[in-house]
Amino acid sequence: MTLPAVDTWNLRGEKGAPYKVGPHCSHPGCNSWADHAHHIVRRSQLGGDFPWVLIDGKLYANLTGLCAMHHDEVTGRVGGHQAAIRLVEGIFYWCSLAQRGDEMVYIPFAPLEPQPPNPESLASRASPDPDSEHCPFCGQSKRRRREGLTASASPRRRRKSWTIKVPDDEEDGAQVLDTLLDDLAPIVGIEPNATGRYYVVAMALVFCQQMRQEFTDAVRGVG
Repeated sequence: MTLPAVDTWNLRGEKGAPYKVGPHCSHPGCNSWADHAHHIVRRSQLGGDFPWVLIDGKLYANLTGLCAMHHDEVTGRVGGHQAAIRLVEGIFYWCSLAQRGDEMVYIPFAPLEPQPPNPESLASRASPDPDSEHCPFCGQSKRRRREGLTASASPRRRRKSWTIKVPDDEEDGAQVLDTLLDDLAPIVGIEPNATGRYYVVAMALVFCQQMRQEFTDAVRGVG
């Protein structure tokens, strides 16, 4: 079981834009491929499988890529806990452990590399081709195929439609949304076609989640 990443109990799991972890293990100095998407705040503590977590009101990505060995070290699956990931002043650190009496002491070693993403880094990692077989935000990244090896082509990702009703009188709601999406899409490097619009909307909503107080103040006309 993963040791706590923070001492506060002011935690809440959040859904939100999915994203890739990896491609390499985030243990600082490890060059192995990431074998697992590790939940930094364990699922049992949040009451579910959440890719994002609110900690004292601030939103953090809750997944990081780890190789099998380092995943075992933080979960204690083999030989007990040998390390932990802790949030220190807004940065996730790989920590070694020490026991002082009944107290567990966390000794920061170095920041995770890479750090779990935020909406800004998600935007910078966005694929220029949203119709690609591999979504820029969903699930663990695949290992690069070695030369000389062959593999069957992976199937296209399943798609479905999501409907929203908009005004159609003096205000053309469809035109309003089209204009907003067309304006935002170049910022995140995504073509605003039927598939790409999902990623633009998802990133915008995650950004609003992270900047919740500023968003609330703007809606209320504060400041």
